[in-house]
Amino acid sequence: MLRYSRDDPLVVGLIVSRPGHSSVCWVISRDLLSAGLTGTSGIGDITVEPVAEQSKPLAVLLRVRNERGESRIHIDHQALLLYLEYSHAMMPFGSEAQSRQADAELDQLLDEGQDPPAVQ
Repeated sequence: MLRYSRDDPLVVGLIVSRPGHSSVCWVISRDLLSAGLTGTSGIGDITVEPVAEQSKPLAVLLRVRNERGESRIHIDHQALLLYLEYSHAMMPFGSEAQSRQADAELDQLLDEGQDPPAVQ
């Protein structure tokens, strides 16, 4: 499952569940996922790349490595593309920093001990 939030607009959470195991959440750069739609991207622990196999829909392979091994997760290319387009509608690329600056300014305006004013 992928999870995106405007509260942390630079990343996407990838939640992986396996029967008999607890869920694990990896935090992945939204830019990295986007770049992986068209070519291999990432270095180190996380890489993303498109995968074309004969008679199968186009997919994206996400590799996550740690000291215990490697997980390989295939994501439907079209589904990831649509998901990222949805995240861009929520928070366009390049506007993430502005959002964080606006949040900081709003925090300064509001007294931390009080609830924010109601909006009608």
